[in-house]
Amino acid sequence: MQQKLQTRAFEQVAPILQPGEQPLVATRAMVGKFSAGRLGTVVSQAVIVEGGGLLGAALASTGKQFVVLTNHRLIFLSQTFLGGPGKNVLGEVPREQLSLVEVKMGIVSLLRLSFGTPGDGVALSFPRVDKKNAESLAEALQQAPIA
Repeated sequence: MQQKLQTRAFEQVAPILQPGEQPLVATRAMVGKFSAGRLGTVVSQAVIVEGGGLLGAALASTGKQFVVLTNHRLIFLSQTFLGGPGKNVLGEVPREQLSLVEVKMGIVSLLRLSFGTPGDGVALSFPRVDKKNAESLAEALQQAPIA
């Protein structure tokens, strides 16, 4: 089932890919606030979208999304009612501004991503059924971007 959803996500982003850009991993995730630590202090968040606007708060407030990692950027898509990738691009972050800050794998897996400026980013959480997807995304994020 995941392979089918990933293929559909790749098809959704195909029209907006730049020359030489290749999709690597796609998965559904709950997008939430980037927490600064165990005390739960919420710090600012930001996502660079086409046109240079900031919309981290909007990304975190929409919750369930589909994320597609390419060799150039991380793209946030809406999620359909049935959990598949939607057509709306909610935001994107260039790979050179993206770093994996924390990985926690368990019943609910968590990836914290930082965007360029310290303290900016989002937390991606994955239910148990999507644990393998979280592991694939974490592995791909730890690899250097391919030009």
